[in-house]
Amino acid sequence: AEGAKTIVCVHDGTGKAVAPRVAARLKAAHVPGAIAAPEDGKVKRNVFSGKAQAWVELRSDRRVLSLMPNSITPANGDGTATVEEFSGDLGAARVTVKEVRKAGAGIPLPEAEIVVSGGRGMKGPEHWGPIEELAQVLGAATACSRPVADMDWRPHHEHVGQTGVAIRPNCYIAIGISGAIQHLAGVNQSKVIAVINKDPEAPFFKAADYGIVGDAFEVLPKLIEAAKKLRSEA
Repeated sequence: AEGAKTIVCVHDGTGKAVAPRVAARLKAAHVPGAIAAPEDGKVKRNVFSGKAQAWVELRSDRRVLSLMPNSITPANGDGTATVEEFSGDLGAARVTVKEVRKAGAGIPLPEAEIVVSGGRGMKGPEHWGPIEELAQVLGAATACSRPVADMDWRPHHEHVGQTGVAIRPNCYIAIGISGAIQHLAGVNQSKVIAVINKDPEAPFFKAADYGIVGDAFEVLPKLIEAAKKLRSEA
């Protein structure tokens, strides 16, 4: 809207690309990855891969914020904002499309309240069926560790961690993931972390709220069965 002082977008791939450009055009302050609404001319964001938080002082009347998914609870009541449709003219395309791959119909990672993630402990892409089934039963998104994406076991858009997608779900279930610090940096804002790993010394257990020491191929069928039972009784 004309005259708006604050512009907010989601801190996803599109938001990270568009927000700084909009801020530059408007000569506005830009705060990426905000985790709270502006308060007294300041806004809070994560720093050092989520290990600390900082208040950023806004010294401009205009500000553009990219907000981390699931960081703010929606307000109650009906909104009163006016929605204006806009169709921009992109002009001549400057990108050559070499291949189009159909994306899965699953829940987008940044928006998911529950995420089921697999690592090298799953031993190959052919063993991903139980993870997808558990995610379907729980209404969750599927994810993976970086080594899994690098080996092309799973698509790169499912990679969570410091160099992948940073997430803040209500529950993160890590299966067969050892818990490298780079991975933890992207998931440590999860409200609850559950880990399944046959190695009792896996670093991930130190960051977990719940843990099961066991073979994923033995634990997952029982977990899926229990989840289906709870769902049928709900």
